[in-house]
Amino acid sequence: MPARAIIEHLKRDLEAAYQGSRWHSLKSALKGIQPEEALWVPPAYKGFPWMKGSILEIVFHVGGDSFYQLDYALGQRKLTWEDLQVRFHSEGGNLAAALELAEEGYQALQQTLDSLRDEELARTYPTPEGKGERTLEDFFRMMIEHHFYHAGQIMYVRCLWAGRQEQAE
Repeated sequence: MPARAIIEHLKRDLEAAYQGSRWHSLKSALKGIQPEEALWVPPAYKGFPWMKGSILEIVFHVGGDSFYQLDYALGQRKLTWEDLQVRFHSEGGNLAAALELAEEGYQALQQTLDSLRDEELARTYPTPEGKGERTLEDFFRMMIEHHFYHAGQIMYVRCLWAGRQEQAE
C-alpha cells in the first residue's frame, strides 16, 4: 500500500464533508443562507450550555473545533474556546466571520493531513476531555463525522426556520 493511501482517503472524505457532497456537506447545508436565518434561535433548544442552537453558533463551533481539536492532537494544547471567541468577535462575530473560521479550520485540517504519512496515523494522544487516548486516524475520522453531523443539524434548523416563515405568511 502506498505510504499515503489512507491519508488521501481521509483528505477526500474531509473534502466531501466540508464541500464536496452536494447533498450532505457543510457548505451545501449553508448554501444561500441569509444572516437573519443564521441568527435565528430555534425554540426549546437543549444542547451545550453555551449554545442556543443558532446556525451562526453551529458554524462557529465547527470552525473553532477544527482548530481546538487540531491544537490538542498535534499542537501545544494551549488554544482555548475563550481565545476562539475573542478572535470570532474581533472579526465581527457575524455569519461572515463564522464562515471564514470554518473555511480556515477546514484548510488547517487538510494542510495537516498533507504533512503526514499513513504510518503516523497510528500515533496516539490524550483526548481533551482526559478520558483516554485517540489515534490520529481516529481524530481525522472524528472531524469528518463532525462536519457531516453539523451539516445535518444546520439543515434541520433551516427546515424549522422555513416552517416558521410559512406559518407567518
